[in-house]
Amino acid sequence: MKRRTFVTASALSIAGLSGCIADTEYRIAETTARTGIDLLDFSVRTEVPDATIKHPAEFVFELENTGNDPVGIKNYGVWPFGLIAVHQSPDADTSIAPGKLSSQSYETSDRVDVKPTGMGLDGTPITQTLEPGERVHETYQLHGEEIRGEGTYYVVPYFDDNLPSYAIDGDWTTFEFQCEIRIEAIERLPL
Repeated sequence: MKRRTFVTASALSIAGLSGCIADTEYRIAETTARTGIDLLDFSVRTEVPDATIKHPAEFVFELENTGNDPVGIKNYGVWPFGLIAVHQSPDADTSIAPGKLSSQSYETSDRVDVKPTGMGLDGTPITQTLEPGERVHETYQLHGEEIRGEGTYYVVPYFDDNLPSYAIDGDWTTFEFQCEIRIEAIERLPL
Protein backbone atom coordinates (compact mmCIF):
# COMPACT_ATOMS: atom_id res chain seq x y z
CA MET A 1 0.00 0.00 0.00
CA LYS A 2 1.36 3.39 -0.89
CA ARG A 3 2.08 5.82 1.93
CA ARG A 4 -0.44 8.43 0.68
CA THR A 5 -3.22 5.81 0.45
CA PHE A 6 -2.38 4.52 3.93
CA VAL A 7 -2.43 8.03 5.47
CA THR A 8 -5.74 8.87 3.77
CA ALA A 9 -7.36 5.58 4.85
CA SER A 10 -6.11 6.03 8.42
CA ALA A 11 -7.43 9.60 8.64
CA LEU A 12 -10.85 8.55 7.33
CA SER A 13 -11.01 5.63 9.78
CA ILE A 14 -10.22 7.90 12.73
CA ALA A 15 -12.76 10.50 11.56
CA GLY A 16 -15.40 7.77 11.23
CA LEU A 17 -14.77 6.55 14.75
CA SER A 18 -14.81 10.01 16.32
CA GLY A 19 -18.62 10.05 16.60
CA CYS A 20 -18.58 6.75 18.49
CA ILE A 21 -15.72 7.82 20.71
CA ALA A 22 -17.60 10.95 21.82
CA ASP A 23 -20.66 9.00 23.00
CA THR A 24 -20.83 8.53 26.76
CA GLU A 25 -21.16 4.99 28.02
CA TYR A 26 -22.81 4.11 31.32
CA ARG A 27 -22.78 1.39 33.96
CA ILE A 28 -25.62 0.30 36.22
CA ALA A 29 -24.11 0.62 39.70
CA GLU A 30 -27.08 -0.45 41.82
CA THR A 31 -30.80 -1.29 41.68
CA THR A 32 -33.41 -1.43 44.43
CA ALA A 33 -37.00 -2.59 44.00
CA ARG A 34 -40.25 -3.03 45.95
CA THR A 35 -44.02 -2.80 45.49
CA GLY A 36 -45.15 -1.70 48.93
CA ILE A 37 -47.56 -4.68 48.92
CA ASP A 38 -46.71 -7.39 51.47
CA LEU A 39 -47.78 -10.35 49.36
CA LEU A 40 -46.00 -9.28 46.14
CA ASP A 41 -42.22 -9.59 46.04
CA PHE A 42 -40.73 -7.43 43.27
CA SER A 43 -37.05 -7.60 42.38
CA VAL A 44 -34.76 -6.35 39.61
CA ARG A 45 -31.60 -8.18 38.65
CA THR A 46 -28.96 -6.55 36.44
CA GLU A 47 -27.89 -9.01 33.74
CA VAL A 48 -25.70 -6.69 31.64
CA PRO A 49 -24.52 -3.67 33.66
CA ASP A 50 -22.98 -1.59 30.85
CA ALA A 51 -24.93 0.57 28.40
CA THR A 52 -22.27 0.89 25.70
CA ILE A 53 -22.20 1.81 22.04
CA LYS A 54 -22.39 -1.87 21.14
CA HIS A 55 -24.95 -3.13 23.66
CA PRO A 56 -27.64 -1.83 26.03
CA ALA A 57 -27.77 -2.54 29.75
CA GLU A 58 -30.15 -5.39 30.53
CA PHE A 59 -32.41 -6.09 33.53
CA VAL A 60 -34.70 -8.92 34.58
CA PHE A 61 -37.79 -7.72 36.45
CA GLU A 62 -39.40 -10.42 38.59
CA LEU A 63 -42.70 -10.51 40.48
CA GLU A 64 -43.68 -13.29 42.90
CA ASN A 65 -46.87 -13.91 44.84
CA THR A 66 -45.56 -14.71 48.34
CA GLY A 67 -49.04 -14.79 49.88
CA ASN A 68 -51.57 -17.58 50.32
CA ASP A 69 -54.24 -16.18 47.98
CA PRO A 70 -54.32 -15.61 44.22
CA VAL A 71 -53.66 -11.99 43.23
CA GLY A 72 -55.10 -10.39 40.11
CA ILE A 73 -52.68 -8.05 38.33
CA LYS A 74 -53.98 -5.57 35.76
CA ASN A 75 -51.68 -3.57 33.49
CA TYR A 76 -51.53 -2.12 29.98
CA GLY A 77 -49.60 -3.10 26.85
CA VAL A 78 -47.77 -6.14 28.25
CA TRP A 79 -48.31 -8.17 31.41
CA PRO A 80 -47.37 -7.90 34.26
CA PHE A 81 -45.15 -4.80 34.24
CA GLY A 82 -46.69 -2.79 31.40
CA LEU A 83 -44.87 -0.13 29.39
CA ILE A 84 -42.23 1.39 31.62
CA ALA A 85 -39.52 4.03 31.39
CA VAL A 86 -36.75 5.52 33.50
CA HIS A 87 -37.00 9.06 34.78
CA GLN A 88 -34.78 11.30 36.89
CA SER A 89 -37.71 12.13 39.18
CA PRO A 90 -39.95 9.64 40.98
CA ASP A 91 -42.89 11.94 40.17
CA ALA A 92 -42.23 11.68 36.42
CA ASP A 93 -42.20 15.41 35.65
CA THR A 94 -43.82 15.52 32.21
CA SER A 95 -41.67 18.48 31.10
CA ILE A 96 -38.71 16.05 30.81
CA ALA A 97 -39.06 13.12 28.42
CA PRO A 98 -38.60 9.71 30.06
CA GLY A 99 -35.99 7.22 28.85
CA LYS A 100 -37.73 4.21 27.34
CA LEU A 101 -37.01 0.73 28.66
CA SER A 102 -37.26 -1.72 25.75
CA SER A 103 -38.65 -5.24 25.89
CA GLN A 104 -39.09 -7.95 23.31
CA SER A 105 -42.68 -8.19 24.58
CA TYR A 106 -43.36 -4.70 23.21
CA GLU A 107 -42.53 -5.93 19.72
CA THR A 108 -44.77 -9.00 19.94
CA SER A 109 -47.75 -7.41 21.72
CA ASP A 110 -50.77 -6.47 19.63
CA ARG A 111 -51.55 -3.76 22.23
CA VAL A 112 -48.30 -1.80 21.83
CA ASP A 113 -47.26 0.27 18.81
CA VAL A 114 -43.47 0.80 18.83
CA LYS A 115 -42.26 3.65 16.61
CA PRO A 116 -38.85 5.32 16.23
CA THR A 117 -40.31 8.46 17.86
CA GLY A 118 -41.99 6.70 20.81
CA MET A 119 -44.67 4.18 21.67
CA GLY A 120 -48.43 3.99 21.46
CA LEU A 121 -50.83 1.96 23.54
CA ASP A 122 -54.35 0.76 22.77
CA GLY A 123 -55.52 1.37 26.37
CA THR A 124 -57.14 -2.04 26.88
CA PRO A 125 -56.04 -3.51 30.22
CA ILE A 126 -54.56 -6.99 30.47
CA THR A 127 -55.68 -8.87 33.58
CA GLN A 128 -54.16 -12.14 34.76
CA THR A 129 -53.90 -13.97 38.06
CA LEU A 130 -50.68 -14.65 39.92
CA GLU A 131 -51.19 -17.82 41.97
CA PRO A 132 -49.56 -18.32 45.41
CA GLY A 133 -45.87 -19.11 44.90
CA GLU A 134 -46.04 -18.22 41.20
CA ARG A 135 -43.25 -16.07 39.78
CA VAL A 136 -43.17 -14.14 36.48
CA HIS A 137 -40.33 -12.23 34.88
CA GLU A 138 -39.59 -9.95 31.95
CA THR A 139 -36.30 -8.76 30.47
CA TYR A 140 -35.84 -5.05 29.73
CA GLN A 141 -33.04 -3.16 28.01
CA LEU A 142 -31.83 0.38 28.59
CA HIS A 143 -29.99 1.94 25.65
CA GLY A 144 -27.35 4.60 26.29
CA GLU A 145 -29.19 7.25 24.26
CA GLU A 146 -32.12 6.98 26.71
CA ILE A 147 -29.85 8.01 29.62
CA ARG A 148 -29.59 11.77 30.32
CA GLY A 149 -26.45 11.55 32.48
CA GLU A 150 -25.22 10.03 35.73
CA GLY A 151 -27.51 9.80 38.73
CA THR A 152 -30.46 7.95 40.20
CA TYR A 153 -33.30 7.05 37.86
CA TYR A 154 -36.76 5.79 38.78
CA VAL A 155 -38.83 3.25 36.89
CA VAL A 156 -42.18 4.86 36.04
CA PRO A 157 -45.11 3.97 33.76
CA TYR A 158 -44.41 5.19 30.22
CA PHE A 159 -47.92 6.67 30.21
CA ASP A 160 -48.97 8.42 33.45
CA ASP A 161 -52.64 7.47 33.21
CA ASN A 162 -52.03 3.70 32.94
CA LEU A 163 -51.02 2.63 36.45
CA PRO A 164 -51.02 -1.07 37.30
CA SER A 165 -53.50 -2.39 39.85
CA TYR A 166 -53.95 -5.53 41.89
CA ALA A 167 -56.93 -7.29 43.42
CA ILE A 168 -57.61 -9.86 46.07
CA ASP A 169 -61.28 -10.89 46.13
CA GLY A 170 -62.20 -8.38 43.41
CA ASP A 171 -61.23 -5.05 45.03
CA TRP A 172 -58.83 -3.29 42.62
CA THR A 173 -56.15 -0.97 44.03
CA THR A 174 -53.53 0.90 41.99
CA PHE A 175 -49.88 0.50 42.90
CA GLU A 176 -46.43 1.15 41.46
CA PHE A 177 -43.42 -1.02 40.81
CA GLN A 178 -40.99 1.10 42.83
CA CYS A 179 -37.52 0.73 41.41
CA GLU A 180 -34.43 2.93 41.60
CA ILE A 181 -31.47 2.52 39.28
CA ARG A 182 -28.18 4.26 40.06
CA ILE A 183 -26.20 4.96 36.89
CA GLU A 184 -22.55 5.99 36.59
CA ALA A 185 -20.56 7.12 33.55
CA ILE A 186 -17.85 4.73 32.39
CA GLU A 187 -14.41 6.30 32.41
CA ARG A 188 -12.62 6.22 29.06
CA LEU A 189 -8.98 6.36 28.19
CA PRO A 190 -8.02 9.74 26.72
CA LEU A 191 -6.96 9.81 23.07
